[in-house]
Amino acid sequence: MKTVGAPLPDARRQRGWAIATAGVVLGIVLIWLVLEIPKGTLVATDELLTAERTREMLSTEPWVVHFNFQRSFEKPPLQYWLTRFTLPRLQNPNVAVRIWPLLYGALTAIALGWLVLLAEPSRPWLVPLSVAVLASCPLFSTQATRGLLDIGLAFFTTMAIVFAQLARRSPPWWLAVAAACWLGSLQKLPLPFLVCVIIVLVRLMSRDDRAGLRSGRNWLIASMILAIAAMSIWPLIQIIKYEMPVMSVFHDEIVVWLGPTQLGARPYFEIPLRMVINGGLCGLLALLAPFVILFSRNEKSPPAVREIAVASLAVIGLAIVSNFRHVRYVIPVVPVLCFLVALVFYWFLERGPAVRRRTIAALAVLLFAGFAEAKIQINHLEGKDDRGDKINVWIPALIVPRDVTDEKLIAEKLGTFQGDGTKIVLVKAKKPGADLLWDSFYLFHGKLRSSVSKYTVDEIRSNPPPAPLIGVCVARDLPVLQQLYPNLRTELVRAQFVCWVAAQ
Repeated sequence: MKTVGAPLPDARRQRGWAIATAGVVLGIVLIWLVLEIPKGTLVATDELLTAERTREMLSTEPWVVHFNFQRSFEKPPLQYWLTRFTLPRLQNPNVAVRIWPLLYGALTAIALGWLVLLAEPSRPWLVPLSVAVLASCPLFSTQATRGLLDIGLAFFTTMAIVFAQLARRSPPWWLAVAAACWLGSLQKLPLPFLVCVIIVLVRLMSRDDRAGLRSGRNWLIASMILAIAAMSIWPLIQIIKYEMPVMSVFHDEIVVWLGPTQLGARPYFEIPLRMVINGGLCGLLALLAPFVILFSRNEKSPPAVREIAVASLAVIGLAIVSNFRHVRYVIPVVPVLCFLVALVFYWFLERGPAVRRRTIAALAVLLFAGFAEAKIQINHLEGKDDRGDKINVWIPALIVPRDVTDEKLIAEKLGTFQGDGTKIVLVKAKKPGADLLWDSFYLFHGKLRSSVSKYTVDEIRSNPPPAPLIGVCVARDLPVLQQLYPNLRTELVRAQFVCWVAAQ
C-alpha cells in the first residue's frame, strides 16, 4: 500500500485512484445525508434559531440578524445570508435550512483530502481512509445534517490549515490564510485565526520551521494585519450603523455563557466526555490520536502532522480550561482529528499481514459503529416519537418519547389569528423546556409577524397584559387564563396544548 520509491507514473496512478476512491466514498455518504435532511420537523433550539433569524431577515433588514423582531448581535451573519436564498425558494424548510451545513460538510471532506496530500504526499491511500473516518464520525456527520453554524466553521478552519501548509513552500499563501480567518469570523467565531496563531507558535519552536517563517516574515505579518482588519469590519459596521452596544462584541458568547448559571455550572470535562458519548468510538480515538502522533517511538511524523496534532490538542485544551458548554465548540478541529485517527490506523496497515488483518477488522468496527450511531443521533433530532425505531433500541438513552406534531399544529393555528395590535404570549412553566417548546418554535412554525412574549403562570397572574391577546398554554394552566380573561375562547386543543384567543 505504501508508494514510497515507486516510479513517478505509478505514483501518479495510485494518487489518482486514491482520490477517485475518496470521491466515491464522499458521494455515497452525501447521497445518504441528502436523504436524511428532509425528514422530521425543525425542533432543536439552535436549528430553530438559524431558521427564525433568517426568516426575520427576509421581513426586516436584509443584512443584519434579527430574532423575535429585534436586532440580534449574538452571531455573525454569513450562514444566515446564505440561507436567505434557500428559505423562500425551497418548499421543505428542513432542506432550506440544512442544505448549507451539508454543502459545508462536503467541502470540508474535500479540504481534508487536500490537507492529507500536503501533509503525507507519499501515502495517497490515506486520503480515502481519512474521508471515510470523517464521514463515519457522529460528531461530524450528525452536525452536517443540522442547520447549525459549526460545520461551516470547521470548513474555514480546515482551509486555514491547508493554506498554512501551502505557505511552507510559498509564503504568499499566508494571504489566503487571512481570508479563511475572516470568513470563519463571519461564520461563527474567529477560531481559524486562533488555530493559525497556534501553528505559527509551533513553527517558531522548531529550528527548521523558524527559518521558513523568517524567509516569509513580511507575508506572515501582512496576513496577520489583514486578518485582524478584515475580522473587525463587521463588528464595526454593527456598532456604527446598527447601534450595537460595544460590549455585545463578546458579551453574549463569552461573558453570559461563562456566568455561574451557564458555563460555571457545568463540569470542566464535559467536552471530552461528550466527545466519547456523542462521538462514540471515533470520538474516543480522536482524543487519543494526537498523543499517539506526538509520542510514538516507532513512527516519526512529518512537521506538518505534528503541528496539526499540537493545534488540535491546544483547541481542545482551551475549550476545557474555558469550560465551554457544548462539544460543538471543538467540531472545527474534528476533521483534522479524524485525519490523525486515520494516520494511526495507516501505520498498522503498513505492517505485516497479521497486523494488517486485525487493523482492517478494527477499521470495519470503527466505521460501522460510527455510521450506526450517526443514524441514531440523526433520528433523535427529527422531532418525533422514535420509540418504534428498531435502530434506537441499541442506545435507549437517545430515544425521544415526545412527538412535536401536535405542538406544530398549535403553532400553525396560532399564526392564523395574528393581527395588528394583538399581542402574542406563551404561558410556560418556570423550568426551561418544560410544557411548551421555545419561542423560536412558535415564531418559525407559526410564521408569526410580531414578537412573542413569554410568561410563567405567576407572572401573568400578577401582571396580565391587556387584551386583545392570542397565545398558547397547556391545559393545566388554562383555568388561570380564563379567570384573567373572561372573553377567552379556545381555538384548538391537541394533546396537552391549547391555542386560545382573548378578545377585548
